[in-house]
Amino acid sequence: MRADRCASQSDPDPGRALDHRLAAYFSEITRGRVTRRQFLGGVAGTLALAAPVGSLAAPAAPSFLPVRSLIQSVNTFTYGLEGDIVGLEPALAYDTATLAVVSQISEGLLMFDRKGGLQPLLAERWEQPDALTYVYHLRDDVTFHDGTTMTSADVLASIARVRDPATASPVAWMYDAADTVEAADDRTVTITLKSPSALFRYVPAVSAGYVVSKAAVEKYGPDLTRHPVGTGPYRFARWDAGSQVVLEKNPTYWQPGKPSFDRAIFKVVQDGTTRVTGLKTGELDATAVIPADQIATVKSLPNLAVQQIVSFSSHTIAMRTDRPPFDDPKVRAAVSHALDVASAIASVVKEGGVQSAATTVPPNMPGSAAEALPPLPFDLATAKQLMAESSHPQGFATTLVTAPIEEWVAISVYAQEALKELGIELSVDMRTWEEVVTVYQGGDYDGMVYFGWSADFPDASAMLLPLFHSKNVPPQPNISYYANPKVDALLDASETELDPEKRQAALVEAQKLIAADMPVLWIEYPVQFWPMNAAITGYELSPLWAWDCFTRDLQPA
Repeated sequence: MRADRCASQSDPDPGRALDHRLAAYFSEITRGRVTRRQFLGGVAGTLALAAPVGSLAAPAAPSFLPVRSLIQSVNTFTYGLEGDIVGLEPALAYDTATLAVVSQISEGLLMFDRKGGLQPLLAERWEQPDALTYVYHLRDDVTFHDGTTMTSADVLASIARVRDPATASPVAWMYDAADTVEAADDRTVTITLKSPSALFRYVPAVSAGYVVSKAAVEKYGPDLTRHPVGTGPYRFARWDAGSQVVLEKNPTYWQPGKPSFDRAIFKVVQDGTTRVTGLKTGELDATAVIPADQIATVKSLPNLAVQQIVSFSSHTIAMRTDRPPFDDPKVRAAVSHALDVASAIASVVKEGGVQSAATTVPPNMPGSAAEALPPLPFDLATAKQLMAESSHPQGFATTLVTAPIEEWVAISVYAQEALKELGIELSVDMRTWEEVVTVYQGGDYDGMVYFGWSADFPDASAMLLPLFHSKNVPPQPNISYYANPKVDALLDASETELDPEKRQAALVEAQKLIAADMPVLWIEYPVQFWPMNAAITGYELSPLWAWDCFTRDLQPA
């Protein structure tokens, strides 16, 4: 009664007053002060009070037109990033925060299904007539966000950009097996390999194979990272560095009826507890990184549906093996034995963490040697003996670079304390996520760096070839600068060997050699969680989730 009476006294047109109140709510949500759920609740309350009590009178229909547009304008999906992105160009997208955004803007010729199989995307079909040749037949109904039609020229330009050394793409290694990339016509691309490759078939489904506009490449050059032009369900609107990335619905998306949301906002929320609070209040609809000690809390929230899966990923602490002190195998072995990783993980990861064996390949991946490589035992006496026999018997000072992820920080602080037993003075250098990614891609660090890796492909080699082949040092992913000619030979053999049993034997042997060299501290195989607003459906988590265009099929329940 009070609201209704005030409206009639202050404005002769109740409909117009109603619009003012809704506009006020909308103003608050756009400033981030009111959540979408609070906004809609306010709308409901306002509409309930709009009609005069005891009267059938209603505002004229035209006065409600702004109401519809206001409700539609908050049709937004909001995702919480663990850190800022490093750019918007697929050739440079190789971390989970950046890929979460880039994979909604750009697409590949192929895509992974929920089981890791390949499915057509921008290519309507493909074939492999022999061991060295792949032929992709492009769709004829795909346009870029700039309105131009996708052709084979765009595919060639996109691949050339990844392969260009000047780009310094961290995914350039994926084309090492490629010899020629040619276009037979506007709709046909043929890639010929130098030698058979067991992994190349997957490349068109990851960021190395995402297609960008040739016109945009020529127009923007190095600035393409801030002017992305893809074919995805969302197009780039704005990047407020350190704050958010805003994407808008692609009105000419080639898949009819998609996407359902008008806007996708990726908010940078570095603090894990703040991300959880955002999920609880509805400020965030989803995120991929939850603090380990809050997983149970997130699972109990009634407004969320939580998916989980053992992903193809691992967490390690890499040691820079090409420089002192970690160029000494005995120093690396001493450090590895001095850390009680199992106990440290158990104290930090209360739910969902899986203790790692001495290999980067998770036990659920084909070709894993996890069963044959038990976790390295904690043995302080052995650690001290190895240190005494090393090139640094009195210890040394070094630094561990880590990101502000709660369990990473906790393990880093534990290592700082534990390594004092060896005379090692460890400084923990906590940086923002985007700064840590820059360290990964630039390789500019001394000492140690906390390193998370998710497989590019559903194959054990995807956890080994990029991380431990000597040719793949930064900007490629061999962040430990590890080099072992025998491992190189085994990984090369696994790449060209198409017999499954022989490939697996080579990969297992490589893992055993890497474990003996200890270039990294194996921490855990993390379980991937995906909490999402229960009022939104349409996405199913997969082990290769980092490459998913998860917004494409989302819709309000």
